[in-house]
This record gives sequence, C-alpha cells and structure tokens, in this order.
Amino acid sequence: MSMRPAWADRLREARLKRSPSWSQLRAVSALEEKAREFGLTLPARESLLRMLKGWERGDHEPSDFYRSLWAFVYDAPERTLFAELPPSALSVLGLGLVAVEGIVDAPGGDEMKRRNVLLGGSLLGSFAFVSPPDPYRVGMSEVREVSSAARTLQRWDRQYGGWVPYQAAAGYVDSAVRLVRGSYTDKVRRRLLPAVADLCAMTGWIAYDIGRFDESQRYFALGVQMAQQGEDAALAARLLCDMARVNADLGNPMQSVELLGLANHLTDKGAATPTVLAKVRSMEAKTYAILGRPEPCHRALAAAEANLSRGKSSADPVWIVYFNDAQLAGVVGSCFRDLAAMDPAYAVKAEEPIQRAVASRSKSQMRNQALDRANLATARLRRRELDGAAEQADQAITLAANLKSNRINMRLKILAKQAEPFKVQHAGMAAVCERIALLPELV
Repeated sequence: MSMRPAWADRLREARLKRSPSWSQLRAVSALEEKAREFGLTLPARESLLRMLKGWERGDHEPSDFYRSLWAFVYDAPERTLFAELPPSALSVLGLGLVAVEGIVDAPGGDEMKRRNVLLGGSLLGSFAFVSPPDPYRVGMSEVREVSSAARTLQRWDRQYGGWVPYQAAAGYVDSAVRLVRGSYTDKVRRRLLPAVADLCAMTGWIAYDIGRFDESQRYFALGVQMAQQGEDAALAARLLCDMARVNADLGNPMQSVELLGLANHLTDKGAATPTVLAKVRSMEAKTYAILGRPEPCHRALAAAEANLSRGKSSADPVWIVYFNDAQLAGVVGSCFRDLAAMDPAYAVKAEEPIQRAVASRSKSQMRNQALDRANLATARLRRRELDGAAEQADQAITLAANLKSNRINMRLKILAKQAEPFKVQHAGMAAVCERIALLPELV
C-alpha cells in the first residue's frame, strides 16, 4: 500500500482551513472563479471534481497550471502547498518562494500574525546565513563601500549596460555576501543587510538587461532574503515587484500576481515613504499592463501618481533617489503601449507621457532614452503614423548602437516584426527594419 504524499494532505488541509464547512464542490467553485478572473478555461465541473478527489488521495499530481491556480485560491505559496519538504527546509536550501505565518508578541501582550516572506532562489544567500561566520569584523566603512558600489553600478549600467557591468556587479555581490558572514554590531547589521539587498537589486536588473534571466531572478531572490533579514520591508517589497515584472515579461503571470500580493502585504505593514510606494505601485502597474489587465493597471498608476505628488521625503532611502516624474511618466507610457495591444485607443494615450519622459531625461540616461523612443515608435506604429514611428525608431536604434542592452535590442526586434507589413509602402520603415536586423545578438 503506497503512502499518500505530504502535498496531498496539505492540499486537503488548505481547503478545510479556509472554512471547515467547505465541501469539495465549493473548492472547485473557488477554482473556477479564480480561473475566470485570469481569463482561463477549465474542464467541466465533473472532471474538476474527479481531479480534486484524485489529488487529495494522492493518486496523481496536479500539473504546474493547477498548482499555481490552487496557490491563489488558498492564498498559500505554491511551493509551500505542494513541495515534499517542510517550509523551513525550503527557505534554508534556497529552493524558492516561501511565505510562513509566524506569531510575534505585539505591544500590550496581544498576538499578531506576521507573514515572513523568504525567497531563497540562490544557494549563495543560504550560504551567507547558514555557513560558519567569518572572523572578519565589519564596520560602517564597509557598509558605505557596498552602498557606493550599488550607486556606481547603477550609473554605469544606465549609461552603457552590458556584460562588463554585470561581471563587476556579480563580483561585488560575492564580496558583499562574505561581509554578511563576518561579525558586526546590530547597528551595522541594520545598515549592512539592506545595502547588500540594494546591490542585489542592481545586479538583478543588470543581469535581466543582458538576457541572463535565471541569474536575474536569483539575485532578486537573494536581495529579498537580505532585506528581510535586515528588517527593511520597503526594500523587500521593491525586490518582489522587480521579480514580478521579470516573471510577467517571461510569461509567468501566476507567479507575477502572487509576488505583487506579497509586495503589497509588506508595504501595507511597513513604514514605506511616498516615493517608495510610488515605485512599488508603478512596478505593479507595469506588471498588470504586461498581463493585459487594464483595470488593476489603472488603479496602480493612480496610486503611484498620488504618492509621488506628495513629494520627496527626508526618510527616502538612497536607492529610490532616481525615481522622479520622468521615471513615472516613462512607466505610464510603457503601460499604455502594452495595453494598446488589446485596445488601440491606448496608443494615443501613450504619446503624451512618453514625450514628457523623453523631454525630462538626463543625457546620462541613455538606456531610458532608447526605451522611451522605442516605446513611442511602437505606439505610433499602432496608430499607423508611419513617419513618426520611423523617426522615433531611428533615434532608438542610434542610441542602442552605443549600448549593450539585450532588452532594448529585443524591444526593437519586436518593433521590426510589427512593422514588417508596412515595409513595401513606407521606405522609412523598411530602412528601420534593415538597421534593426543588424543589431547584434547579446545573449
């Protein structure tokens, strides 16, 4: 007689935990409702009931699709619900997303539940926290060096991008993790771990920009782990949104929405400044735009604009200094460009915020300028404004030639594919497509 796997018991317990009176029929109804929310088609209810009974008996395993869907129904991370290892082991081994409900003492003796979000994603991060400590004594000077490295990499990457900044960033992270294994006071810890998390965030984006997606996610995951250990909820939320954005770009919508929910949980509980909240909400909006969901995208954009309008705060962390009106305008335009794939009316709405972003960018923000131009070209192409599309695309290609950004090159190649039907009737678009074809493969 075969033993029922542990995940089958957890699936059944999750159903019963929601409400003891819930039947399997109610559970299937919740699954159907969640599928409708995402615009997904499921088999007939009888088939779903048979599958659910088989899953709970342990006769067969749910596919990745159903694992993700059940995770949303029961508000429990997928790997916690279905993995064969306990959550504590998952977080230590760095195997993925774990959300654990813990009990902490609140002032006045009340008990308060706190969701502790741990993303392993990298054995490097686990190594930092479970390996024997290094005898090296870490002080504030080392913290300042880590922070300075993150800002230097940020400027370098925005101006040029490419493999060289990534190699430098990866080396910095390796050195910073060794600092984490050193000895230091609580005061240094509260500054060191968020500084390392910030460095991981920068490294994750650099990796993503050159097309190294797996490495990107690992650095973001390590950053969340560092931010959590450093008790910086705002930075952890920012990193979760970064992960959500990347997952959306890579075609993983379920994971994106789950990560956004965790990020919102952290910002709701933490003392995030208006600028940080604006950044988080803008990333949320961008993710929903990629997923083709206009309503939550609009809500997130409105929240981002409202928060940014409250102005900068002296409590703003150093990593958020770059986020300003131009940055948000670029995000708004990019969101509308994505939504225009479903509704061409958004192509008109994208024009004004993108132009505002272009006019406000500094000369050092070459990659942002290239992305803005490419976005504007895409929006104009959707409106069949071929002269304007060719003009903006041409400028984006000129900027891209001085960069080493896989993200920009891929955006331009998508533009060329969309412009293919107009090459015969418009010489400018034909020339643009030829120039884009000559861009190098950077992955």
